[in-house]
Amino acid sequence: MAQTAQPRVVKSGIGTMAWLLVPVAVGINLVGNFIAVSLKLPVFLDSIGTVTAAILAGPWIGALVGLLTNLIAGLLITPTWLWYAVVNVVFGIVAGFLARKGWYATIPKTIVCGLILAVIGMIVSAPITAYVYGGVTGAGEDFIRAYLYATGKTLIEGAITASAITEPIDKILSAIIAFLIVKGVPQRYRSQFK
Repeated sequence: MAQTAQPRVVKSGIGTMAWLLVPVAVGINLVGNFIAVSLKLPVFLDSIGTVTAAILAGPWIGALVGLLTNLIAGLLITPTWLWYAVVNVVFGIVAGFLARKGWYATIPKTIVCGLILAVIGMIVSAPITAYVYGGVTGAGEDFIRAYLYATGKTLIEGAITASAITEPIDKILSAIIAFLIVKGVPQRYRSQFK
């Protein structure tokens, strides 16, 4: 009896639930930012979904959510988002690795994670803001940068200082909201995202 060859299946190691999480998390990022922009808040709230996905499904899904968020928003909302894609990707990777090490287990640890993401945000985004956009991006923190420029700060000094004020608030808030979303997912489903 002749045996028929079975097709080879390449497994990605990423489960169906993780793939389903991606568009939901991108939506969370976009809605979070819409709320921040609508209320003219000096924060972004555009990485809540990235961090949520990273906690639930790991760093690479978090990075994918960050990348897709910025690509979609860059094409549909404003091209400004495209330059900051690297920031959201790095957030996903770092948040995912922190989650693997248990750093999103409690609110105090989650706050530390938010501070880590804030430092990364300052380091990566300030040069983009200063040198690509001349210090003005149309975001809520522009009024802070405008004040700093008026007081004699250079482009990079103003961008870094404004980020030092807004990033910790934004990233701690985003990390805590992501933590609460994850805690709201029943334990029996959490393992299905891995």
